[in-house]
Amino acid sequence: MRYPAGMTSLWLESRTETEPAPLHSVDFSASPDVVIVGAGLTGLVCGLECARAGVSVTLLDAFGVAELTTGLTTAKASCLQGKKLTEISKTHDMDTVREYAAVNQSALAWLREFCAESGVDVQTRAAYSIAQDASTLPAVEQEAEVARAAGLAVESARGAPFDFAPFPIAGFVSLNEQAQFDPVSVALALAEEIRARGGQIYEGIRVLGVSTSGSAVVHTTGGDITTDRVVLATGTPILDRGGFFAKLEPERSYLTAYAVPSEALQPEGMYISIDEPDIAPTRSLRSAPGHLLVGGNGHVVGRSSNTRANVRDLITWTGHYFPEVAPTHQWSAQDYSSVDGLPVAGALTPTNSTVLFASGYAKWGMTNGVAAARILAARLTGRSAPGEDLFDSQRSMAVRHFPSFAALNAKVGLNVGKSWAKIARSLPQPPAEGDGEVHHDGLRPVATSTVDGQTRTVSAVCPHLKGVLCWNSAERSWDCPLHGSRFAPDGTLLEGPATQDLAQSSTPNWKGAVNR
Repeated sequence: MRYPAGMTSLWLESRTETEPAPLHSVDFSASPDVVIVGAGLTGLVCGLECARAGVSVTLLDAFGVAELTTGLTTAKASCLQGKKLTEISKTHDMDTVREYAAVNQSALAWLREFCAESGVDVQTRAAYSIAQDASTLPAVEQEAEVARAAGLAVESARGAPFDFAPFPIAGFVSLNEQAQFDPVSVALALAEEIRARGGQIYEGIRVLGVSTSGSAVVHTTGGDITTDRVVLATGTPILDRGGFFAKLEPERSYLTAYAVPSEALQPEGMYISIDEPDIAPTRSLRSAPGHLLVGGNGHVVGRSSNTRANVRDLITWTGHYFPEVAPTHQWSAQDYSSVDGLPVAGALTPTNSTVLFASGYAKWGMTNGVAAARILAARLTGRSAPGEDLFDSQRSMAVRHFPSFAALNAKVGLNVGKSWAKIARSLPQPPAEGDGEVHHDGLRPVATSTVDGQTRTVSAVCPHLKGVLCWNSAERSWDCPLHGSRFAPDGTLLEGPATQDLAQSSTPNWKGAVNR
């Protein structure tokens, strides 16, 4: 996948390119023990753990190693995760909270060990969950109390920490000895060891489906691959069996990077604010070599009316508190939260363990993704891993947490009606550069956008469950407000539970439009 200059992450733009295996070299007659769909952090860690155990693995990715969520994250690996522990404690007992913290600590230790062995640079930092406004101080104090009960050696205080912080901090809870790094460097190192151990990684091949009668058959754009087991490391399952699209909520958040003059001071810690959005918008900060990263302004995918404003707000806020920095990159990332607040890893259906998957990291995938990958690998190799029962995908999420399940799906249903009602009857002229509109072409809803001088029209209906798409002006993509599938202006599938591109449609012949 290639993005416009400045529209992708700092990590992806600076990555050291590796030559992907040529597509004609794929041996579709081979039958690896495991096929892993998705070459992000989860797929790669799972693949490496399998390869280390002598299991033959093939990884397939429609774009490339770390090209989606892994290459678009802030890459903060922390066991202090905003107010996550407090949120878990509200619907689970303290034993669950303690186990969640322990599983994340184990994952962080695994990641540190791998990076040390592979020569990947890791910076040790303190993690801070902060209150920007004094009204949030009780939430900070509660997170500190729950974290201590969970076995984490946190500190907390009112006011700002001693660390350099020119932005508002009314109070904080902190945890030392956490980590930050370049996630693409980690992913490439994982891929290198997988290949060294005989594993195969193929880029540019999209998986269309999986048949599980007898041996598993993975159907791809290049042909079929027979295997014993399949892992879906795709953020959300690309197969609807199991109905997990109804138990996971897709979330999108925005990030910006800034060049920092060598003489300028910047925060040395990793920060995440925990104020409610009506009090103060979320802010996430960390340093990178020569750069400052600032993120926030998250929302459910497809349900923000002006995503370009989300990015502008980050840039304006950063310019106010860090006037010496200059913006260089902007991007966004997608992740999923489960209805009970815990990640999921395991079988896709209760009666068949042929297809496994993982999801629900709630934006803390650097540790949760590693933990989930180890759980999946353990199931594939007959071993054990921390958190197998905690993350079990077949736990009773919908039943035990029915209010959250019902609320999530009620919002989906509401957005079905709202999205169809927003379709314009006609579009008198092409959208302005960078804009997109959903409108009627006869009786058909279509989506027209203008990007880089090209006006394109595609179907406005998501092929997954027929949601009407919304234009994301910050990312220049068509996003589905139901379950988070996303598409490029030309209809190419980017991510989400959908497996097909958008159908092409003829672009109206407006005078002066550049048609394709």
